[in-house]
Amino acid sequence: EAKFQPSLLQKLLRLLLSLVSASLKFLMLAGSCLWAYRIRQISVQKYGYLIHEFDPWFNTRATKYLAKHGWHAFFHWYDYMSWYPLGRPIGTTIYPGMQILSVWIWQFLKLFPKKTVDMPGRDLIPANWLPMLPGHGQLSMGPMSVNDVCVMVPA
Repeated sequence: EAKFQPSLLQKLLRLLLSLVSASLKFLMLAGSCLWAYRIRQISVQKYGYLIHEFDPWFNTRATKYLAKHGWHAFFHWYDYMSWYPLGRPIGTTIYPGMQILSVWIWQFLKLFPKKTVDMPGRDLIPANWLPMLPGHGQLSMGPMSVNDVCVMVPA
C-alpha cells in the first residue's frame, strides 16, 4: 500500500495559499475595524469635538426621575421625550449604573450639613480670571453645562 507524499511544489503552493488566505482575513478584519472607526467619527467630522447628542440631557432627566419616583417606577418608566415620536421603555433599554450611583451619592451627601469654604489661594489668581472660574459665582458667560465640563476635562 503506497502512501501519497506531496511534492515540494505542492507543499509550497499549500503554504502560499494559506498565507494568502490569512492575509485576506487580516485585511478584511482591519478594513472592518477602520470602517467602524470612520463611521463613529462622522459626527466629529461634521460637528467637531463637541458632545452634540442629547445623552447628557437624558441622563440628567433619568437621574432626576429615579430620585423622585424610586427604583420600581424608574424601571417601568416609558419615556415619551426620548426617541421621539415613539418613546423609549427605560427599564429595558438603559444601563442604569450612572443614574443609580448619582442618586446614591446625592442621598449620601444630603446627610452632611451645608458649609461654605473659602477658596485657598484666591489672592494668587488674577482678578480678570475670576469671572471665568466655574463655581466662583460670578460667571459672566453663564453657567457651565455638562458639555462644557466634558470638553474641558480630559478623559
